[in-house]
Amino acid sequence: EMLTLASPFRPRTVILLGKEREGIPVKLLRLVDRCVEIPQLGVVRSLNVHVSGAISIWEYTRQMMLASGTPRP
Repeated sequence: EMLTLASPFRPRTVILLGKEREGIPVKLLRLVDRCVEIPQLGVVRSLNVHVSGAISIWEYTRQMMLASGTPRP
């Protein structure tokens, strides 16, 4: 299932990041429940893996804070 980053994260989530050029190995992709795509504008559709990780962790944290009623930082 392919989702955008704005899709709801489940409370128990593992964020799996692949290598910047090769991505996530197929044997690991077969194990995941969902894949998330970070929307981007322009012709090039690529982010460094550390940038993708930071965006994903921030969005997960934001969603969990909203769900728990914790004020935004």
